[in-house]
Amino acid sequence: MPGVVSQDHGPRVDLIATGPDELIDRGGANNLISPFNITSPHAGGQATSGFLVEISKLDPAEMDKWRRKYPEAFEREYDPASGLVFDNWVEGGTD
Repeated sequence: MPGVVSQDHGPRVDLIATGPDELIDRGGANNLISPFNITSPHAGGQATSGFLVEISKLDPAEMDKWRRKYPEAFEREYDPASGLVFDNWVEGGTD
């Protein structure tokens, strides 16, 4: 429908920057834009079925500014189709 946005599942959270005035997520994780309230103290579901969003096309100059300001974030391996790529393994067990 015109004017409607649907996102079934967003990719993993891949934070580029966090701060009081700035929260930049390269992946587009839907958990960062959804309300923090839950349905009840005994259930972890979201308390809403929809909310308002504003979408705008990213200006390439803004992306270049972020690449210069946060180089370590852009050095992480990233797949545009699935988000942040984890390439480490945890081996061993507990004693």
